[in-house]
Amino acid sequence: MHLNKELLQLPLFESASRGCLRSLSLIIKTSFCAPGEFLIRQGDALQAIYFVCSGSMEVLKDNTVLAIL
Repeated sequence: MHLNKELLQLPLFESASRGCLRSLSLIIKTSFCAPGEFLIRQGDALQAIYFVCSGSMEVLKDNTVLAIL
């Protein structure tokens, strides 16, 4: 569980039981994206929830930057 400690301490998980946090820690996967790589595209069926732990990402629509997260 220590590998995902920072993520699991977010307010989102504050009411989760220790057992729930332990279960989540076993299925959390770390991903790295290179600059210019798309994480998801509009219309994609989501298969996961993504948390940006470091760096930033752009939200695009029709090649226009709507936001930088």
